[in-house]
Amino acid sequence: MPVALVFQLHPLRDALLPPFLGRAAHAALLRALATVDAEAARELHDMPGQRPFTVAVLEEGVRYGRRETPARAGVPLHLRVTLLDDELEPLVARAVLPGSPVQLGQLPLLVGEPATDHPLAGRARYEELAALLEPGTRHPLRLRLRFFSPTTFHQGTHHLPLPLPKLVFGSLAERWNAFAPVHIAPEVVRGFEQLWVAAYHLETRLVDTGQGKLVGFQGWCEYRSDAVEPPVRAAARTLAEFATYAGVGHKVAMGLGQAGLALSCSPERADRTTA
Repeated sequence: MPVALVFQLHPLRDALLPPFLGRAAHAALLRALATVDAEAARELHDMPGQRPFTVAVLEEGVRYGRRETPARAGVPLHLRVTLLDDELEPLVARAVLPGSPVQLGQLPLLVGEPATDHPLAGRARYEELAALLEPGTRHPLRLRLRFFSPTTFHQGTHHLPLPLPKLVFGSLAERWNAFAPVHIAPEVVRGFEQLWVAAYHLETRLVDTGQGKLVGFQGWCEYRSDAVEPPVRAAARTLAEFATYAGVGHKVAMGLGQAGLALSCSPERADRTTA
């Protein structure tokens, strides 16, 4: 089942870290997994295509337009890990134990208790999400997605920092079809081009990933589905719910493209709900 786990990380000293911690967080998680299952950690590292996890430090400075990420002894950071494969959760539970050491770059930290009440923690069931695809289910005409880390899409040799409907929902469909038991058909994916942007509030973010710089967007974007067929509307709703766990776009395994459904409006309310 899709799950989002949030762990406290306690810095052992004050430090100023790079603004983007995606590579460091990714490496820290794989090192922790290697302590309990080296082969599984190696497979996750070498896996081509869609990876069944995302990892990010929620306080990283790039989210706030800062040039650094401040860390203070006595003030916890939060590591968010999302998983799309049921077999990974017990592995993560064994690897990321309270009191165990982790390292972000040159900063040593200790894992604290899981933050189970954190607003970005949660879980779902594929069966419940897939039920939204069934014919006859009523779906909202408006879906607002919030992108709370920089998000971009790889287009050939370039990156496109725009939440175009076909890119956002197409990316989610790729991750859904890689891990969910029920697939979304190609003709439904093509129908996402008929969704349209109704409102947005976005900012650009320059991200130095350590492998090059890219520009992403962050904020929220609202999509309407008035002109699409019911199967496309149903898939858009399903994928909007799935976004919390899947991430959107490029380098989600390093914490880019973290997103979630912020608002949905029923058909009868869609025309009178303000953005």
